[in-house]
Amino acid sequence: MPFPSRPTVQLRRAALVTGLLVLAALPARAARVDGRLKLTVVDQATGTPLAVRLELRDARDRLVRLRPEGAVVAADGVYFTGETTLELRRGKYSLLLEAGPEYQTFFTQPQSLEIARGADDGKEIAMVRRVDMRREGWFAGDLDVRLPAEGLATVMAARGVDVAPVTAVVNDRGRCQRVKSAEGAAGLLAALDERRGGGLLVIGGDPPFDPCQWNADDSTVAALTAARETGALTVARQATAWDLPLWVASGRLDAIEIMHPTPKQRSGANQPGMTRPVDRTFFPGKQGPGRYAESVYHQLLECGLRIAPAAGSAAGESDEPLGANRVYVYCGDVFTPETWLAGLRAGQVSVTNGPLLRTTVAGEPPGHVFSLERGEQRSFQIGLNLAFYAQTHIEYLEIIKNGQVLHTVRLDELAQAAGRLPEVPFDGSGWFLVRAVTDDDQQYQYATSGAYFVEQDYQRRVSRQAVEYFRVWLDELASEFADQPAVQADVTAARPFWDDLLKRATAE
Repeated sequence: MPFPSRPTVQLRRAALVTGLLVLAALPARAARVDGRLKLTVVDQATGTPLAVRLELRDARDRLVRLRPEGAVVAADGVYFTGETTLELRRGKYSLLLEAGPEYQTFFTQPQSLEIARGADDGKEIAMVRRVDMRREGWFAGDLDVRLPAEGLATVMAARGVDVAPVTAVVNDRGRCQRVKSAEGAAGLLAALDERRGGGLLVIGGDPPFDPCQWNADDSTVAALTAARETGALTVARQATAWDLPLWVASGRLDAIEIMHPTPKQRSGANQPGMTRPVDRTFFPGKQGPGRYAESVYHQLLECGLRIAPAAGSAAGESDEPLGANRVYVYCGDVFTPETWLAGLRAGQVSVTNGPLLRTTVAGEPPGHVFSLERGEQRSFQIGLNLAFYAQTHIEYLEIIKNGQVLHTVRLDELAQAAGRLPEVPFDGSGWFLVRAVTDDDQQYQYATSGAYFVEQDYQRRVSRQAVEYFRVWLDELASEFADQPAVQADVTAARPFWDDLLKRATAE
């Protein structure tokens, strides 16, 4: 098969290779070396050394296994910062360099590099930045990381990820796994409680949360309660986790991953019994699982609940590289792990597996609550910044209001309007957000802002239909696990929350 002439094909292939660092698993470097090529990679504007991922292929389009000194070797290529020296056999090569979604991908044409016997060449490559999210106050995180601590900082820099909590301990359906390599992580640590009702990620906390004290069929709500007592961030690993209505009713859930690996990309977390099945009548095709997860989140917003959306790639466990699914948090001028976690809890986020979407309304990031007096009407103008990664192109934008598409805007229409989106009118309580959808037909690739909220007369919008949606979910949960006392007790404890919410409904 000929080497692709566009980086999009190559990047898609790379995204299907696990991000797991495999320093020991790769075959040894070929004994014969004909020549050397020193690569130097810098930021075009500043000239500073840049962390990148390198993928080198030979003339027959085969991935060349490299083990340069000082680089981080992974299944999808080599990660290094600034410069590296490649020892190669003679022949023709093509290379790809990427530094995350904020830089243009550097891609040579097929057979554009040639190594001769005795060659000792050098090549400097200046990478072009398209977007500077940090300068705008947005910092990227991947909440679901199973990579070794060694070399992770280089991978994070090359992928443009600022926060990557390393999972140190896992309760895998009652079996405890402690990850020794996570002990050397300099950043946040996480724990994963993944049992019958779905996965709970617990990030940070003092003392660290230990999920291994629970058996496979014990209450997940009890674990969630204990996790929150440590001060940790609590995240539903799947929006479709069976126990989601229980966790929401407890009032102890901070965020929900609305973007996570699909069943084909991940193993245990999506096995039957852990997640509520997708209704393929309403969510067909390859985009179905992603649209289903998003719809569950919109139902929660329609219930008047303000749990933050988030994302994780399960890098190291899934086939996804670090940051394939990511959540940008607005931190302004002050970025620390603490301000990032606080911003995530506040819903000041943009969640994406492709486009880079940033919004403001009246100068405010997502998560902001606007107040209306009784009888007052107001229209909101959304400020928009938008870019897309090399793999695909944005097909359209949508403004979602109270769970329904209010406006659909094609990019040519946006250009004709000088980048100005239609206004969003309100004469009562509700919420709204923006999403950008790409033309990728293999997955639901999109970006969504966190929600903005409108409260009239200090009341939230609560939809009866949305509350009933989760009451039905509770009934299905009770039926699915009818033989498990812990589940039945948790369902009984959760019902008053949803019953009371239904009594307080303000909209159909």
